[in-house]
Amino acid sequence: MKRSPLRSVHGCGARAVLLCLLAGLLASCATPPAAPTAAAPPAATPAPAWPLTPPGTATALTGAGVALTAAPWSDLPGWSQDDFSGVWQAFRRDCSARLPEPLAKVCARAASVPADDAQAQRAFVQAQFAPWQIQTPGGKDAGLITGYYEPVLHGSLTRAWPYVVPVWGMPADLVPRSPGGDGISGGRTSWVDGQQRILPYWSRAQIQADPAVQAALDRKTVVWLDSAVDALFLQVQGSGLVRLPDGQTLRLSYAGTNGWPYKSVGRWLLETGRVKGTVTMSIIRAWAQMHPDEVPEMLASNPRVVFFSAALDTDPQRGPSGALGVPLTAMRSIAVDKRSIALGLPVWLSTSQPYDGGATTPQPLNRLVFAQDVGSAITGAVRADLFTGTGDDAGELAGRMQWPGRMWVLLPVKP
Repeated sequence: MKRSPLRSVHGCGARAVLLCLLAGLLASCATPPAAPTAAAPPAATPAPAWPLTPPGTATALTGAGVALTAAPWSDLPGWSQDDFSGVWQAFRRDCSARLPEPLAKVCARAASVPADDAQAQRAFVQAQFAPWQIQTPGGKDAGLITGYYEPVLHGSLTRAWPYVVPVWGMPADLVPRSPGGDGISGGRTSWVDGQQRILPYWSRAQIQADPAVQAALDRKTVVWLDSAVDALFLQVQGSGLVRLPDGQTLRLSYAGTNGWPYKSVGRWLLETGRVKGTVTMSIIRAWAQMHPDEVPEMLASNPRVVFFSAALDTDPQRGPSGALGVPLTAMRSIAVDKRSIALGLPVWLSTSQPYDGGATTPQPLNRLVFAQDVGSAITGAVRADLFTGTGDDAGELAGRMQWPGRMWVLLPVKP
């Protein structure tokens, strides 16, 4: 589920375009809070009797920009407190994908573990993996943890008020282009001075200003939405569900982009003085409702356009598909930089989550997650975007997820 970062209204694929909104939207415009206080680690557990993963296996599953330090399970904040809810679902989905050989062998050994026995699952993980703390080559072990989600929108397969905002499929004239200093990787074929050249594809502002280009793209519309702001959030997250008037559900999945770099509309609101302080998804929506005439200008500030594929969905509860090709599991799937961490790897995540109820400070969030997605704004070794689920509540949580955190990758210890 490649996503566009909207972190300041992922996109970054679900997929490149949970930052990448509100995570994307938000990460770029809000000031990260001070690092949370980690939960006290559990009592030390015996070190494994077998050798830890040899360097060759580690480097095959992690990138050159990652430094690994072996750690006992007792170093993982909250390891014994994780209830493992949803872990086996996410793990078995992992195992349905094409994985590197070391992980595929672990999956084969997991077939006998009961799906409803959290204790047996935890014992299996501790027997099959060893934790390695992720650091940058410079020794930095803390990074940014954000969130993304799957929005639920309202739309129609035909254009009729109020469904007048198009979600476009991949245009036929979009071709790859070697980016220069402009960073634009999407192109279109054009004749210039009698020679055929690949020019940058249309930016969002150019599309908005050219009725002929709009008309050509409209012929590739996969669904019509009732809100331009919802369409923006959809592009940031990279996937979504659309409720149709007849009660059916359409699942939208990331198909590609016009190749332009993402720019945060949240930052645009701040830099132009239209909004002060922290920008959230709710603030962007409220501002748009109060300034409808300025919404096109806000949208045009982000030149990137995301294109989608669509299919009728008979199981909206399954979750969107991530870059690994498996459905994501709420609060157990993360997007990572696959140049640093191989997709499919289990990761121990230690960060915070927004407070709720009567709490006045962020609460610890320590859990086993799986690298199953990527995002264009998710770059670097200690960086993750947590999939919070589907719908408004998940969106509210994702929009407030922006905390320092640490990560331990779990690497196989047996051949």
